[in-house]
Amino acid sequence: MTNRPAPDQFFDVDMHRAMWPMGSEKIELFSGHPLFYGSFDQGDAEAAERAFPGRRATIEPWYGTRGNLILHASTCTPDTCSEWPADGV
Repeated sequence: MTNRPAPDQFFDVDMHRAMWPMGSEKIELFSGHPLFYGSFDQGDAEAAERAFPGRRATIEPWYGTRGNLILHASTCTPDTCSEWPADGV
């Protein structure tokens, strides 16, 4: 896709809409990070990292080890990213 950002770039609104034109009611662009609402686990985060090479995916837990999935730019780390979950999952 032509609007797919490089792993070290944040998503903008146009890139977000180009990637997920349908089902967007469960996806939010949160400070340049796609935030997928649902009951995801670590296996889902690993699948997201395979789908977007060079990016990191974390889970924002709300039910045990399951929760919302956040897709980060490759430059994000727990120390530099305000959107990184507090427990670092």
